Amino acid sequence: MAIVAADVAEVEALKAVLGHTAMGATWTLKLFTNNVTPGESDTASTYTEATGFGYVAKTLTGSSWTVATASGTTSGTYAQQTWTFTGALGNVYGYFYVRADTGVLMSAERFSDGPYNIANNGDQISITPTLQLA
Repeated sequence: MAIVAADVAEVEALKAVLGHTAMGATWTLKLFTNNVTPGESDTASTYTEATGFGYVAKTLTGSSWTVATASGTTSGTYAQQTWTFTGALGNVYGYFYVRADTGVLMSAERFSDGPYNIANNGDQISITPTLQLA
């Protein structure tokens, strides 16, 4: 499944392009545990963030993204992020990004081969954050 940009994120991006607001916010990467398919009208409250069993949201520093254009597609890529769990968290359906300063939902993606059932100490989920504009 493709990453879905939330409508509220499109507003944030347009404001930044127009110089209306600064967009240089730090993003936070979170895992969600509710069985939901991302949609453009979602908000951060649409998603139930994972809790416990060693889970901690990941802060993605703006200057650490690598941005490049190839064949007309511009991509931002961040180093792989891995969660190692300490117990039976249950099903994880996907991940979502929020602005760290406001909590506004930026985008979400459901795992195409999920959900991943976190059942044991040492189970892991790894994600390489990537956003594309065509």
